[in-house]
Amino acid sequence: MRRTGLFRPVIAAPLVWLLLQSPAFAADSAVLKPVAPRSVPAGADRRLAQLLAQHRGKPVLINFWATWCEPCREEMPALGRLATRWQARGLTVLTVAVADNAKRVEEFLWETLPEKQTLPVLHDREQTISRAWDARVLPTTVVLDRRHRIVLRGQGAIDWDAPAIDKQLTRLIH
Repeated sequence: MRRTGLFRPVIAAPLVWLLLQSPAFAADSAVLKPVAPRSVPAGADRRLAQLLAQHRGKPVLINFWATWCEPCREEMPALGRLATRWQARGLTVLTVAVADNAKRVEEFLWETLPEKQTLPVLHDREQTISRAWDARVLPTTVVLDRRHRIVLRGQGAIDWDAPAIDKQLTRLIH
């Protein structure tokens, strides 16, 4: 009996459909996922604790990234725009450069962000901060409410220009 090539598309179509339904391909994958409010990791890093103390009473977004991470590089311009757009509303954006070279980080941000814009960067060469915050995938983003409890979390590149992000942050701030 001779096989026709008809069998392959019949099997492949459901597999393609399943793949397209996965979170990586979902249209709403560009949003942060709500998590049950929980305290930030204690004692993870004195520098981060000091930065958070400077922003007491304000929501904070912390983005874990690296220059060697292509999705991180792709999302950074939009993260910079988000920081500018939300600064007047009280949101602070902090970044943590994971297992990276400080000079390379500085050069990348200088080339990537709009003129005169800076994002605070903590260097986590030994990955102590990222491990304490369970940022095992880059990029990872954690959003803290005004009481500095973790309330939103995202893994992978996020489209910071997406209206869904603004809706989530509006709910958080108001």
